[in-house]
Amino acid sequence: MLAPRNIVDVDLPDKTLCLTYDDGPGPASAAIGRFLHEQGVRATFFVVGKFAVEHPEILDALHAQGHIIGNHTFEHPDMPYYVSVNGDVRDQVIRTNTVIQKYNKDRPTYFRATYGKWSPEVADELNVDLRSSYRHVGPVYWNIAGIDCYYWKLGKSVEEAAEVYLKDIAEKGKGIVVMHDGIADMDTVAAKSLTLELTRYLIPKLLALGYRFVGLDEIDDPQLTSPAADTFGLKGHNGRFLRYADGERAGLDWSGHSIKDDRVQFFMEDKGKGKIALRTAEGRYLSVNPDADETVRLCEERDMYALFDSIPVNASQIILRSHNGNYLASETGKGGALKANAPFMRQAWAMTYVPATRAYLKPTSLSDRLRNLKKAALFVKSKVLSS
Repeated sequence: MLAPRNIVDVDLPDKTLCLTYDDGPGPASAAIGRFLHEQGVRATFFVVGKFAVEHPEILDALHAQGHIIGNHTFEHPDMPYYVSVNGDVRDQVIRTNTVIQKYNKDRPTYFRATYGKWSPEVADELNVDLRSSYRHVGPVYWNIAGIDCYYWKLGKSVEEAAEVYLKDIAEKGKGIVVMHDGIADMDTVAAKSLTLELTRYLIPKLLALGYRFVGLDEIDDPQLTSPAADTFGLKGHNGRFLRYADGERAGLDWSGHSIKDDRVQFFMEDKGKGKIALRTAEGRYLSVNPDADETVRLCEERDMYALFDSIPVNASQIILRSHNGNYLASETGKGGALKANAPFMRQAWAMTYVPATRAYLKPTSLSDRLRNLKKAALFVKSKVLSS
């Protein structure tokens, strides 16, 4: 579940840094990943889908070295503006997910907004779709800004860029650092990139100064960890939620009234190749036993009978197909037990995805609120004076 505002100021011990790279993969990404691995540093690479799809070998290498592969949209648009002109922001995230999802089977998908620009409207648009929001963490912001690409644009040296990074890191003392292993919107600048050289220069200096590096998945902050517990409900044609009963081999039916009912909430496990497993909070899986009947029941094992093909219908609806080739529907047209009894897709029940959880919002202190109000007032003042 993506938050309505950028995730910033995560909880980190002093002299602890989290290294991230944006806009790749680029020509230097593999070398950057290799150098970091040699230094014992894990980074998160927020990749642009249109580049990632052309270089799976780079992503494979980064993943094998222990780095995290995150989502930075497919074509690097300004998301708040893009959604304001009816751009398909879900497509930007989903298309990149198809490239990187195999690297994130055992962890949430980390997302960073392009240019750091974000709005509640973008979050709302993404959060209606299972594919662009479920177990997604973000947008992950930064504490130490990525000035490297702008320094290459100005013809600055590695040493000059490093001086700015070192000063900013010393002032902040900790935080998420951004650099660019690619440059998505300035090809002429990308050709002059020295970020590999900057990485080789900067990391040993920081290690010598006593800083330690952690991966995003090592940070114990609710803003980053809560999406791992995302749950959702599935609403049927009769307007009721799919609900499970007590007991071993319990069945399910379309009788749930509220998403707040624990027994209508499920977790999803992505098993690859379009197959998913649905799990309850107690750890039981929806399953169709071929030796019994077509009724969907809960079982303890996640075997092949607990896997379903997930077929998206629209932004918020999916159809599920069982191993027996039948689609999931209901015992009757009005409800009843959940069964894998529909041989044709037109007979399936398109289930509406309803999130049960909301993104964790870090409480804002009074001093932070006053500081934000001051910034807003200065912004308004600048607009008035310039008009």
